[in-house]
Amino acid sequence: HLEMTVAEGELLPGGIGLVTIYNFDSRCASESIRAIESLREQGAQKLIFDVRNNGGGYAHEMVELLDYLLPEGDLFRTVNYAGKEAVDTSDADFLDMPMAVLVNKESFSAAEFFAAALGEYDAAVVVGEQTSGKGYFQTTYELNDGSAVGLSVGKYYTPGGLSLEGAGITPDLEVT
Repeated sequence: HLEMTVAEGELLPGGIGLVTIYNFDSRCASESIRAIESLREQGAQKLIFDVRNNGGGYAHEMVELLDYLLPEGDLFRTVNYAGKEAVDTSDADFLDMPMAVLVNKESFSAAEFFAAALGEYDAAVVVGEQTSGKGYFQTTYELNDGSAVGLSVGKYYTPGGLSLEGAGITPDLEVT
């Protein structure tokens, strides 16, 4: 069966590497990192991440990519409805190059969180439109008849402790 591309890179004029991330599903981190390394080998000096129209995906894929990009510190905090908190952190290794992230009102969940984290670390300029503001995470439960239900089971917070719920992120540079 054909596997959909999750992320891909393209070298633009002026040494700019464009990494388009279609979603944060399986293989997102590995495909994104492979694209970044390929672009750097081709001479990219700066990176643009395009997460416009990205519906989100798996937090662990996003965290793995953010760990590659960002220096040591907190990345992702979740609090479930029972009050249990979990924090994912980044190691000291990071990608030291100018970066920007493109977002729009169709950037949901992991996509807007990805942009928020890069922005809070001052690692990237966020460009585009206000994002949607999804701040809950879901668990999918399969039912006996083969159907499934997705339930929100907790909230997530940016490295700076903000919930995006209902607010989204406001870009550093607003462009429609």
